[in-house]
Amino acid sequence: MAAKNFPQVPVIEARQVGKVYPMGGSKVVALEDVNVKIHKGEFVSITGPSGSGKTTLLDVLSALLRPSSGEIYIKGLHLSKMDDSTLAKIRGKTIGFVFQNFELIQKLSALENVMLPLWFQEIAENERREIAANILGEVGLGNRMHHRPYELSGGQRQRVAIARALAVDPDIIVADEPTGNLDSQSGATILEFIDRLNKEKGKTILMVTHEQYVAQRAQRIIHIKDGRIENEQAGQFGKGVIRRDYK
Repeated sequence: MAAKNFPQVPVIEARQVGKVYPMGGSKVVALEDVNVKIHKGEFVSITGPSGSGKTTLLDVLSALLRPSSGEIYIKGLHLSKMDDSTLAKIRGKTIGFVFQNFELIQKLSALENVMLPLWFQEIAENERREIAANILGEVGLGNRMHHRPYELSGGQRQRVAIARALAVDPDIIVADEPTGNLDSQSGATILEFIDRLNKEKGKTILMVTHEQYVAQRAQRIIHIKDGRIENEQAGQFGKGVIRRDYK
């Protein structure tokens, strides 16, 4: 009997997600009725004006924030039913994070920063050191691994951050304005590296940016406004993707 073809389970899925913040005696609605599916190997950009909710959406989709309502699934696992400890373990094994401000520990060397997520995964020290050194070599920092962040340029610090994100070989890379604090040349280098992670290593990329030329590098662009998804459209590498309007 021929095997049946079942629909692929999204690596990330949001179902009717909302996020509300209390502000004094009132509430601020950051997200409202958001529905998103992101599949393995996709490169998806989230864009929108300042205050639109794009970073909140990224944080909720990547399990850094719990939604106020609705459901989030990562690789089919229902996150709302997990306690904080279990959620942190799932997040630590599945998602690598790259932040605009790098978020490196200044007193640690590049090598030690990249080793850190492996320590949380209880990997032996010798293995942690070997993995971190190899990844820093891959991002072109093999000769800078013993330098501390303040001894590195902005582009080099972001490459350390990418190496740290890759340390546990996650399925998903989440990047929040990864070129926001870089000059144009360094930013282009980082974007090219993110492209290669998607195309050559098959990593799922979820990236927030307010720059349209950056967003266009993705296969799919999600536009958000006032906490709601306004529309989706194809990016530069998204041939065949049908535009969807949510209004």
